[in-house]
Amino acid sequence: MDRQAKTAGRPAAGRRIRGAAGFTLIEVAIVLAIIGAVTAIAVPNVDRYFDGINGRAAARSVANAFSHARAQAIRTGSNHIVFFAIGGAGDTAGNDLERPDGGAVPILVLNDGAPGSANQNCQIDAGEETITFNAQDGVGWGFNGPPVNTPIPDEVPGTIPGAGSTLELPNGDAATWVQFRPDGIPVAIDAACSAGQLGSGGGTIYLWARSRDFAVNLSPLGGVRVHTWDRNSGAWSL
Repeated sequence: MDRQAKTAGRPAAGRRIRGAAGFTLIEVAIVLAIIGAVTAIAVPNVDRYFDGINGRAAARSVANAFSHARAQAIRTGSNHIVFFAIGGAGDTAGNDLERPDGGAVPILVLNDGAPGSANQNCQIDAGEETITFNAQDGVGWGFNGPPVNTPIPDEVPGTIPGAGSTLELPNGDAATWVQFRPDGIPVAIDAACSAGQLGSGGGTIYLWARSRDFAVNLSPLGGVRVHTWDRNSGAWSL
């Protein structure tokens, strides 16, 4: 009698398993709500992370183009020109900036030959050596974070140009290219391939990603520095 009572009062094994394995609609709804909340937080952070990666890669491409052109100009004794496809710009003759396979690129470095040589004309001629840099997704010329009147320190003029370049022609107009002489000094050039004076080649290329801005500065003597806009402090940092 006692044994029967104890046995009758014990939960059935099958019933216990069903109770542990089952979920109510409320529990499912709670889990889905948690997943949705976590996703809503995580996805923008992931997007910002990759925006930062692409922005940094683009800034490095600009810096590498300057550094490569300068080093190669010194090594080879030939003028090297860095062209930027800002606003669809090409070389001084309007030729598109392209890879050997014909694909468009935002940055091209041209070995234009020794000063005074036959094809030293500041244009991309057949057979001339070029180095290209590919575009990065979600990155563009210009800025979207810093105020327009907040260029990098010591930048002249005191505003950030909408196009994203403070490089200039010898006459002071905006340019999308700069030439490195065989001594490594950057100088301004115009469409006729006339070079500016010493110190005329300095300038900055501004780049935006959706969550971060970058500025790559070329000093008048050829030094390169990359700045990042810090939205928390509202200032540029190295």
